Order: sequence, then C-alpha cells, then structure tokens
Amino acid sequence: MSVDIRPISADEIEAFERAISVPFLFDPTPETSQRFRNVFELERMRAAFDGDQIVATFGAHTARITVPGNVLPVAGTSIITVLPTHRRQGVLRALMTDHFAELHQNGEPLAALWASESSIYGRFGYGSACERAIARLEKHSARMRDPVDVGGTMRLVERAQAQDLFPAIYASVAQRRPGMLARSEKWWEHRVLGDQEFTRRGGTSHRRVLHVRDGRPAGYVIYRTRTDLERRTTEVRVIELIGIDAAAEKALWQYLFGIDLVTSIHHWNLPVDSPLRWWLEQPRELERKVEDGMWLRPVDVAAALAGRRYSCAGSLLLRVRDRFCPWNEGVWQLVVDNEGIGRCRQTNAEPELELTPDALGMVYLGGHRFGTLAKSGLITGSAEALRRADALFTWDLLPWCAEQF
Repeated sequence: MSVDIRPISADEIEAFERAISVPFLFDPTPETSQRFRNVFELERMRAAFDGDQIVATFGAHTARITVPGNVLPVAGTSIITVLPTHRRQGVLRALMTDHFAELHQNGEPLAALWASESSIYGRFGYGSACERAIARLEKHSARMRDPVDVGGTMRLVERAQAQDLFPAIYASVAQRRPGMLARSEKWWEHRVLGDQEFTRRGGTSHRRVLHVRDGRPAGYVIYRTRTDLERRTTEVRVIELIGIDAAAEKALWQYLFGIDLVTSIHHWNLPVDSPLRWWLEQPRELERKVEDGMWLRPVDVAAALAGRRYSCAGSLLLRVRDRFCPWNEGVWQLVVDNEGIGRCRQTNAEPELELTPDALGMVYLGGHRFGTLAKSGLITGSAEALRRADALFTWDLLPWCAEQF
C-alpha cells in the first residue's frame, strides 16, 4: 500500500483531529479543537494520506529536557495514531522513519513520548526512562508519623495568580530533576492550567493552592475533588504537587490530608522516590502501582552521551545497533573526566557492552541500571563493564516527568 506522508495545512486541522479521535475514542468538539490549536505546533504535525483521507497522524512538541547535569533539546513525540482500517501496513514505521530523519536534521538528540500501549514503541528504539507511582491513600490513614511544621502559609489562588507564580517554582525543581521538561508560557496557560469542562471527567474545576514560606513561594498543588453520591465517596484527585524542597512537599501533603468531607486521596503521577510513604504513620497504607511514565529515544547517540554529566570518571566502549537511525550504528567510546564531563566518538575498538537504542534510553537518565537490564538480556557485556557503566550513569535524583504530552 502506498500512502503520502506530509505536513498538514491549517485548513486540514479539523480532518486531522477527526482522524485522531477514532483510535483515541473521543468525539471532537469546538473546545477540543481550540485546545489543539493552542497547544500543538502546526509545522510539526504530519499525516499519512490514502488518497484524500487522513489515515494516520503524528506530531511533536519542541521542548527542552533536564538530563543529569544539563538541559538538552528534545522532541516530544505525540498524537501518534493509525486508523483501524490501515493498521499493520507499515504506516507507523514510515512515519517514525520520517520523524527520526527530521530530528537528526534539526539537531535534536533525543525524542520522548508517553506510550498509550507499552508494547508498541520499544521496537522503534524508545525505552521506558521514567517511572511513576499511581498512588491512593484512604483518608483515615492520611496521618503523618511526626508533626508537620508548615513553616508558612497556604492560600487558594486564581488562575491568573497561578500563571504568574507557579512557573518559577516548577522551574527551580525541573532544572535539578532529570526527565522534567521546560515549560513555555503557552504550555502553562493551555496545558497545565487549562481547565476546560471536558478535562474534568466528573470532577470539580481546578483548586490551586500556593505555599509561601519566609515570604517567598515554596510550592503549589493543583487538584480536583470528585464525589460519587451513590457510593458516598469523595476523592481528592491530585493533578500536580511541586515543592522546592522536601519540607515544602510535606507541608502540601499535610494540606491535602486536612481537607474535610474527603474519603480518599489519589495521585496519578507520584515520583517513585517520593518520601511520602516514609512520612506516613502507616506507610503500607499508601497503595502504589509503579508503571512506565515517559519513554526516551536517543536520536543522536554521540550528542546525547556527551550532553549529560556523569557521577565519576571512567570510560566505556558501547556497541549500538540501530535499525532506524543508521548514523548511530557502530562502537562509541565514552570518556568521562574528573568533572563528570563526557566526550564521545566513534571507534573501531572492540566493544565492552552491546545494546539497542531502547536500552540506552532506559539507562540514559539514571532510572534503570545496566546490570538489571543485562539480566533481562537487553544489554550484553562483562560484569566488570556493567558495574563501571552503572557507576558512571547513576544520579542522585531518579528521573521523573511531571506531565503527559
């Protein structure tokens, strides 16, 4: 089958959204269409056409991502769909191949996405780089082991105040935590603080709380509540909770614990290294289901490896096998100096470790260990080289991505 892959024009946006709505199981509305126009970059939208019909969609957000010790450009791969009528006919493969060639030409060394299904993207070189905990706590167990010294104030704020004050708090955390994306003013306005009716799913509008300590903003939480009258339950649904330090996070959780008429508290995206459970009087009462969050794909191995910092001095010889990005094929020598700065070049030397881009994506931010992936068969090499790689790539904070895209 032959399809034509090309960028879409402004007058094709509605047809593009209709094509997205079939695999993603929703009906487009004027509100969803307006949000699409506000959030997505038209010039980065691609479609596969069978005649004059859009049969597959593909897009990317231009972004920057925190990696250990640095910030790099990243393409936020998004809205990937293929109509049921055209599945298993090579359309997605063609779109991916076109995407990686574009990123390579643009000098974007990394691509990232959230996977609607975890079985799809590994074969295209994406690896699960950030994990998240889906957390639930019954209100009767929402008690801290030790008294909380809030050390400041909490206040509900309007959307305009949140737009003015929350970004600086987020940025101070994002610059330290691998996996977090830099947010534009437009992203804040239309994605983070966007509160259209269709996004609420039976819940209230946003509640936005600012934590101020020593006269300065120290954290915030955005949440909704949702009541089920038949079951007589009311949930707090945490959308985002960010504190500049552990004390600010703890104070924000204490605020949530104190909301009256609530039966449970849920967070869809708790960092797996969050100290919340160790703050609780009964840690085992916090239900946690750990799942994949953001997936990462090195598009330019040399630039990606040279772009992050490392935890110690050392060297590695990595054999990368990459079917979709042939410029990554070969053996790469990584040499790290005493300052943690790495240099990467291609070499004819014998490799110490062999891996594919998905495995490199998994270990790149420090979220997974080389030794663990070797036990799964995703990386091969000597035990000594695996230990050396783990020492180089480990980082003090586990990677986490605060949002889906």
